Amino acid sequence: MKRRCFLQAGMAGAAAGLGGCGSVAVKQELAPHDFDRKAKKPAGVMPTGEIGKSGIKVSKFGFGSHIRADIVSFAREREWMVREARELGITLFDVYDKEGESYQYEPMGRYLKPVINDVTISITLTPWDGRTLEQEFEHDLRLFGRDYLDMVRLHSFSSADETWKQWDSLFKWREQGKIRAVGVPVHNLDNIREPLQKLPLDYVIFPFNFYHNWTWLDNERKVGRHDTYGGLVAELRQRGIGVVAMKPFAGDYLITPFGALAREYNREVNLSQACLRYVINSGLDVDATLGGMYYPFHVYENVEAYYNPKLTDAERTVMKKIRKRARVIAERHLPPRYRFLNAWAPAPDDDSDLEQMG
Repeated sequence: MKRRCFLQAGMAGAAAGLGGCGSVAVKQELAPHDFDRKAKKPAGVMPTGEIGKSGIKVSKFGFGSHIRADIVSFAREREWMVREARELGITLFDVYDKEGESYQYEPMGRYLKPVINDVTISITLTPWDGRTLEQEFEHDLRLFGRDYLDMVRLHSFSSADETWKQWDSLFKWREQGKIRAVGVPVHNLDNIREPLQKLPLDYVIFPFNFYHNWTWLDNERKVGRHDTYGGLVAELRQRGIGVVAMKPFAGDYLITPFGALAREYNREVNLSQACLRYVINSGLDVDATLGGMYYPFHVYENVEAYYNPKLTDAERTVMKKIRKRARVIAERHLPPRYRFLNAWAPAPDDDSDLEQMG
């Protein structure tokens, strides 16, 4: 295969069907089920942090349960994952319900019931099934068996949105002690501009990983370089607003083709662990990172990265190599709604951030 065709194909493994030059057919596929793979149980101590100035202490790694609908039926395995994660020091559980048609509040409430008062529950508040915002909130409290929830966020970014008025209810419930911290999840600067100006936020959640992150964003402020964490993140810190990272693995649609590249370069490198160690060693020092975990082995492998956080030379090398071919892969594998993330990618020859990491 000619080099140009080879780069277009992106070595996406099972996620790409390779045709002739000029006819590369790429399927946007998610990883296949893998409930049988084993991993060694790690031994160590999970680091902890605080969500801004909220007083909420959490594990640095959070159990993200924004799962695919096709995994919901594996209830026994999911319950084991939740219990094992808690035993390994994870105290932050970020739970989605309607999103992705996964409906996780009810089962997660059951799985966490024995330790429900010892964990931090983080949710997105989204009314559905005909409920008002207040009815939805009361419904969610019942499902988790609590009279309060720790971290509640709302997807509303402009006062022109119909949902903007819902912020008043969240801050009222915070005053009443029914919510401990109110936050907003953002994917670009437009999302955060008005909320940061007008709302007394406790935390902000944003994507951060070795390929897509605000290290290279903030073009409006003419930062755009990895060695400057100024701009938004510094402003959040100054205000005492929590900094929470999501998508540490570059997202569902990229982790599979990126993983195929990693195995091509070095089969000894676990790309998921390398991704987490990138976040840990980035210098951004986020309060917590939310990572989705689908299968039992994910719990052990991901926690291992926090127990042993040093980024290895082999991991650094693999991520450098992936970056040089990642842009073409991302263009082909990301669904249209996520392609804006490509604006956050580093230049293929700029690896100075990785070089500076211990």
